[in-house]
Formats: sequence, C-alpha cells, structure tokens
Amino acid sequence: MLAPLLLALFAAAPPLPPHTPDASVERAQVPEVYRWKLEPLVAGEQAFGEGLAEAARLRERLAARGKLTEPRALADALGLYFETRLLTNRLTLHANLRLQTAERDAAAQDRNLRALDAMARLMALAGGLRDEVLALDDAALARALAAEPRLAAYRPYLAELRRRRSRVLHPEGERVLSLAGDNLWAEIDLNELPSDHEKAYQALRADLVLPRIRDEAGKEVQLTFSNMDRYRASPDRRVRQEAADAVLGALRRYQDAFAATLAGQVNLSVMLARARRYPTALEAYLDKDGIDPAVYRNLVAAVRANLAPLHRYVSLRKRVLKLDRVRYCDLYPPLVREASRPVPFAEAMRILPEALAPLGPEYGKVLRQGLDPSHGWIDLYPHRDKASGASSSGVYGVHPFVLMNYQDELDDLSTLAHEFGHALHTWLSNGAQPYVTAGYAPFVAEIASTVNEKLLSEHLLRTARSDAERLQLLSELANKIRTTIYRQTLFAEFELRAHAAAEAGTPLTAAWLGHTYGELVRAWYGPDFELGPDDEVEWALIPHFYYKYYMFSYATGLSAGIAIAERIEKQGAPARDAYLGMLRGGMSKPPLELLRGAGVDLSRPEAVEAAARLLERTLTEMERLLARQGG
Repeated sequence: MLAPLLLALFAAAPPLPPHTPDASVERAQVPEVYRWKLEPLVAGEQAFGEGLAEAARLRERLAARGKLTEPRALADALGLYFETRLLTNRLTLHANLRLQTAERDAAAQDRNLRALDAMARLMALAGGLRDEVLALDDAALARALAAEPRLAAYRPYLAELRRRRSRVLHPEGERVLSLAGDNLWAEIDLNELPSDHEKAYQALRADLVLPRIRDEAGKEVQLTFSNMDRYRASPDRRVRQEAADAVLGALRRYQDAFAATLAGQVNLSVMLARARRYPTALEAYLDKDGIDPAVYRNLVAAVRANLAPLHRYVSLRKRVLKLDRVRYCDLYPPLVREASRPVPFAEAMRILPEALAPLGPEYGKVLRQGLDPSHGWIDLYPHRDKASGASSSGVYGVHPFVLMNYQDELDDLSTLAHEFGHALHTWLSNGAQPYVTAGYAPFVAEIASTVNEKLLSEHLLRTARSDAERLQLLSELANKIRTTIYRQTLFAEFELRAHAAAEAGTPLTAAWLGHTYGELVRAWYGPDFELGPDDEVEWALIPHFYYKYYMFSYATGLSAGIAIAERIEKQGAPARDAYLGMLRGGMSKPPLELLRGAGVDLSRPEAVEAAARLLERTLTEMERLLARQGG
C-alpha cells in the first residue's frame, strides 16, 4: 500500500519551475524552491542572536559548575555540556550555510565568525570537563554509573574519553599544549581547526599569481587555481602542457616557502604526538578515532601490491591518446569523447532512486524526500558568490542540508549520489542514536557516498543507450578508482614518509620532498609514464597534506564502498541490512567494528584487491568496446 501512496503523492506535487544553471546570476534570480530552507536550524536573524546569547548563558553555567565528585553533579554537567554543544552546533551550521551562499557578504562573514567563536569558547570549557572526568578513578566512575541512571546515556562517551586516559598530561602540561594549538582532543572535525602553518600555506597559495597561457584558439588567458582544471584537461596537448608547466613552474619558484609551511605542519603534529607519549604521529591521529595503524599500513601495502592495473590504465591512455609517453598533463583529459546526454535535475530525481533501489524502500523514501527541493534539504543551482563544489552537512534533530552547483551534467548526477550518501548516513545515524553517539568517525564518512556512486555507476551501465555512452561511463569509473584509491594512497604514503623523516630528525627540505614525491609517482604510474622537470613539486599543490592523516580515508572509503556495493548486488537483503545497520550505528561502536558488521575488514587486503579487480574488468571492457569501434 505504501508504494502507490508515495507515487500518488509525488504525482500530485506541482511541477518544478524551469531554470538554466548560470553561475553569474544573483541568488534572487534562482527560483526560491531551489534554495534550501534554514528555518529548521534557526528561525532568523533575531533567533540567531538569541541563540548566541543563550549559548553564552549555558557556558557560564558550565563554567560555574561544582566539582564532579557526586554522581548527580556529573550527570548534570554532562547534560549541560551536550545541551550547549547541540545549540552551538546548530548556530555554527546555520552561519556556515548562510556563508556558503553569500561568500563575500560581510554580515555573513561576521555571523560565521561569531558562531565559530562560540564553539571555540565551548571547546575550551570542554577541556576542563574532560580533565575532571579523566581524573576519576575506575571505581569512582563505576559507583557513579550504578548510582545515577541518567549517566547510562553517556556511557559510550565516557568510555571513549577514558580509552585515551593515559595520554593526558598534568594540568600545566595540558595548558601549554592548548596554547600550542593541540588538536588531538578536539571533539569536532580536525579540518575545521586549521593550524597557523595551514593558514600560511593557504595565504601563500592565494597570493601566488600564475602565468598567462594560450588557449585552444591561441588567445592569451590568465591561468588561476580556479580555472587550471579546465585547461589541464584540454584535448589539445599543447594547452594542457602549457597549463601544467605554468602551475608547477610557479610552485617550483616558491618551493622553499611551501616546504617550510609543510615542514611546520608535520613537525607540529610530531610534537603534539610525542607530548602525549605516542611513538608516531600516525598512531596519535588514528587513535583519535580508535583506528589501528595497521589499517593505514595495510592500505599502502595492498595498493603497492596491486599497481599492475594502474600501469595498464596508463598504457591504455598512451594508446588511445596516441602518445609516445604519458606525462603529468596527460592524466587529466577525457580518455574517450563525451557521449552522455544532459541530465536535468528533474531526470536526476527519477534516476537516482532507481539506481539506489537495492538499498531498500525505507532508504528510497527518505531519498525522494530529500531530493524534492520543496522540502528544503538542497541548495541546487550555482549563482554569484556561492561556494564552489558540493557538500553535505547536518546536526542532530534537523534534516541534513546538501550544497550543490548542479549544471545538468552526468558528473552532477554522480555528485548528487555522493552527497546524498553522506546526507542519508547522517539521517539514519541521527534517527537511530541519541545525540551523544549520533555522529560518525571521519574514517567511515566516505563509505556511504561511494556505495551510492558504485550503485549509480552499475545502473547507468545497465541502461546505457550506446557503446559510446557505455565507454564514457567505464572511463569515468576507471578514473575514479585511479584518483580515489591509487592517487590518494600515493598521497598517504608520501604523508607517512614525511612524518617518519621528521620523526627521525631529517629536515623536510624542498629537495627531499620533491625527490620522495617523484619516486612515488614513478612507482605508481609505471614504465609508460614520464616525469617532467617540475612534476615532482606537485606535492606543493595538494592542500590535503595539512589534513592530519585524513587522505587515506578516501581510499579506504572507496575500497570499502566497492566491496559493500558488490556484496549487496550479490547477496541482496542480508548484505543491505548489514550495511544499513552500520550507517545507523553512529559512534555507538568503534568504526572498524561497525565496518566489520557490514562485511568488510580493512585490516586485510581483500577490499583493495576487489577494487583492483574491478579496474581490471573495467579496462578489459573498455578495450573490447574500443576495438569494436576500431580504436
């Protein structure tokens, strides 16, 4: 009965107004239905100010709390802390989403800074609360849990705090580490806490003026970091070579400054790890989410053992693009001519639920609700002063919010699938967990998005209308595996080597960084790849090296996503239910345990091996179709 009812509901919905995507229009020119509705977060400007004032009052109460010597006092303090954190989360998300659609608006910038200041003040108070909780001995905490029923809700939070109890220093040591920018105890995404070294890198990159190059028509154009991807992917090899040489040459001229900022970041991470008595920075930053460093090392080893499919991919590029050798710039142009048709958003609303039908009717129902712009989840089209790219954000008690810059292209459909993977992960976790355990670790954050992408890819391949369209889809799948599993693991090994060198006392000079990066690139891309004179300085282009051992999660996420999607395709409901159980698990269990419940063990190489086999199958099918076309 539910399916006909839903069909009737959607059939009765008013048609969406027409809109041609155009990044140069003002926000007011985008029909209102395509703009997200933020009132469920904060009702308006007055409510935002009142929320900041209420958060300040709650912080005052938290600061004035007594000692946590009694069970009731501990429960009161934890309840007050999480109440304050939820309110502050709503305010920061509201301000951030307002800023994403008005980046140059001074009021939006001010609003965001005020919200971030409220969060920073709360995090400072949280440190004192944490220290008191950690000072309780095991017997005292056990007595408190037995005596105060309200503490049961906080048991997972307390257990996770105390898991790292041995890493806490004496009060003066903690004070000094806080002044030094300690981030190992932050309860928010570390990437929201840029260090001064990362800020210096961002400023240096922002101030760097790239050279002018000639486009395909011979016209001189100014190259920027914003448009370099367009020229680096040009089908004209002269244009893409000029673009790549211009970017990398500019980085080479400032390589010592870039080396100094990266060395500063690495040395800061090493210092913070050693201060907390970790043998390595890798162990410190993975321990934040309870990840065994063996998972990281297994990823690197497993990818290194399966480089043959990547070498085959490079060889195919060499043959199809008719090159003597594949250079850095030759990795970016499309391997085959674009053959896909436009995908207007109304069509995406039909295709995506069909593609994700293996995830079951409940998932599909929520997906359709979120995709319907009238429900306010999504900010769909580009406009002036809107943030680029796409993202998904959420806070407990409110539906997720999805930022898009939809341009009616096939890539936009894939991005939509990716972001709604994040959004429904948030929805399912929030719906199944109390606020205390409703988040999820960054380590598993990319899995839901990549499961969606894999299921969409399989659906599009099944429904492709021609060999040319199928070839394009296969080419995009192969490139996704190259960039997300192979390239991100290259970055992960480079990050690991840089930290190991710093831990051994080796200065991270531009020469050392370039030599190490170039050595990895040669190993990854194989005998048909040629490294240009400035290609080894690409390390200076990658902002993710400041993300504190985060990049490997992209590779593990896609590897796990591929493995889970294939399990669902083969096993059906049992595998689907195990996967949805993982998404609903939030932070109720360690991330590796949740993932094993979905049938994937990333401490072993099987997931990477499955991704390598998928790349092999994809290349074989591409070669078959190219041969049929006479290519």
